[in-house]
Amino acid sequence: MAALVNKIVLLSFMLVPIFVMMDGVESFKFIPRAVIGIENQLPNLKLTIHCKDKYRDNGFHTLAPGENYRFGFITAPFFIKRTQWFCLFSWHGESRNFDIYVEERDDCSYCQWLIRKSGPCKYYATHLDCYQWKTTGQHERQGRKMLLISNTSIQQEPPLSLQPLNSQGRD
Repeated sequence: MAALVNKIVLLSFMLVPIFVMMDGVESFKFIPRAVIGIENQLPNLKLTIHCKDKYRDNGFHTLAPGENYRFGFITAPFFIKRTQWFCLFSWHGESRNFDIYVEERDDCSYCQWLIRKSGPCKYYATHLDCYQWKTTGQHERQGRKMLLISNTSIQQEPPLSLQPLNSQGRD
């Protein structure tokens, strides 16, 4: 009987990480999740989005006017409130960045954002909360470890010229 109990306990410890890694599974409601919706409200301009957090990078996505982009993620447990995602928004030669999800500020399971030239607006059923664009490097959670935005540039750097390890600079 004790062996059966030990197997059940061991199995439950093995399944918990699997459930946590299953980010897209909707049936596990006890895992805190958030979904971010971003709508391009720039008139006649395509919007390029690059969103990431400290660990993950969603890559680049381009939206036509009126188009939406959605992504989801697992948030920190309810008592920590430290999940943060930021995005670089680019259109017609301009670039702006904004912390699209700061758990201390947003704390929603579905957040819909409308992207405008003046700034991003968070959509609610009864009103909009509009924000100013952030300056480069400025993040909502000042005083804590800043997120790196060094690789959010749209332009790619040229590759480094490499030499063999045994090279002394002569042929």
